[in-house]
Amino acid sequence: MINLLIAGYHGYGNCGDEATLMAMTTNIKEMAPDVNITAISHIPELTKNEYNINSIQRFNAIEVIRAIVKSDIILSGGGTLIQNGTSTRSLLYYLSIIKTAKLFKKKVMLYSNGIGPVNGNLNRKLVKMVVDNVDLITLREEFSKKDLLDMGVKKPKIYVTADAAFTLKSISDKKAKDFLIKEKIPLDKDIIGVSVRNWSKAKYGDKYIKEIASACDNMVKQGKTILFIPMEQPKDIEVSKRVMYEMKQDSYILQEIYKPDEILGIIGQMKLILGMRLHTLLFSASKKVPMIGLVYDPKIEYYLDVLNMPNGGDIRTGDIDAKKLTAQMEGMFMGLERYEDILSEKIDILLDKAKQNEILLGKELEQIRTNKK
Repeated sequence: MINLLIAGYHGYGNCGDEATLMAMTTNIKEMAPDVNITAISHIPELTKNEYNINSIQRFNAIEVIRAIVKSDIILSGGGTLIQNGTSTRSLLYYLSIIKTAKLFKKKVMLYSNGIGPVNGNLNRKLVKMVVDNVDLITLREEFSKKDLLDMGVKKPKIYVTADAAFTLKSISDKKAKDFLIKEKIPLDKDIIGVSVRNWSKAKYGDKYIKEIASACDNMVKQGKTILFIPMEQPKDIEVSKRVMYEMKQDSYILQEIYKPDEILGIIGQMKLILGMRLHTLLFSASKKVPMIGLVYDPKIEYYLDVLNMPNGGDIRTGDIDAKKLTAQMEGMFMGLERYEDILSEKIDILLDKAKQNEILLGKELEQIRTNKK
């Protein structure tokens, strides 16, 4: 058996990170039945039960070191892990796992990662020193590669692939509709799925919430149903309800907690998506549902450009405007088929790129098998 350890931001209720883990574990099991998977998690029991893998507590240092020692390969798995936009502590955590793995002469792969922002000369030197010694890097964005090269990471092979979540398999349309019926969401009108998140660095504070609310009101008046889709529990519930509170028209919110493949299926029932969360947009692309993105981070801008989908404004610069959003949604409804055709073309390319992550991992696993003989 090959022992593989996945280190990522798992067990926190973030649908995007869980989607990546679900896709990774499913793909690895199908590709390599001889691999024993362990994931580091905030809630190991949850991760163990959800994905039928081993799991350990991320803050139990002894357990983590034991898992590293036992492993043949460590994956820095999905998401934007190498960054200190959240906190320097988070950056140091993931770098310490990579550093420890290399101290014990283990293979390390950055698997479908985003990079940055990494601020501060010392932090950037640390990233260069640690990441320059990994065995293989796959990244989900071109600008992530540029950032690593700018930091001086040159030794490992770097491939720009795509987010692993593009390979996630959805539940059926029937199951998705059953969930909506159970949630008492009316299915007799076109549904606009809305995914928002709190962003403390928004230029004009909560103004973007009021503008989104006003745009949603305008679409309800035109006979559309607004459904808020929380992607991270409980944070997105709170901010979604703030938007709903600002609205004058009725709207709906998903009440239950759903697995990533279930959210993917539910998004497939939407006619249009208005989203801030990256994986809302990626799921929307996978299901060929036209989208308008609200930018708070370069990764949103990047994928909107790659998908050739409209940018609804940038929270960072404060150019979120209800009239503009309304006009964009109206225009999109008038040309849904054209946008669906664009996504049909784009998603095939992105799916092929996402599959490169497991193909490249497969080559690393084959080397390990050869060395074990």
